[in-house]
Amino acid sequence: KASYYGIGMALVRITSAIFNNENRIIPISVYNDGIYDIEKDLYIGLPAVLNRDGVHHLVKLKFDQTETENLENSAKILKSVLNQLVF
Repeated sequence: KASYYGIGMALVRITSAIFNNENRIIPISVYNDGIYDIEKDLYIGLPAVLNRDGVHHLVKLKFDQTETENLENSAKILKSVLNQLVF
């Protein structure tokens, strides 16, 4: 039950940021263009500024060593799973 409420609230925040041109920072699945030193050519959840243009730009956060390793590991796992899919 709680899951669909969370999804609904996320959609409200995303659409509000776009329709109201809010320049709001929201963690959202975006293309990693190299801002973080992780797997490239990968869509992954990263903080981004959203406004009427959609994703205006990605936000570079300063991570400690553990956070950096966790992000790198998540990207590698995601890339590995995606490479196993057959289209």
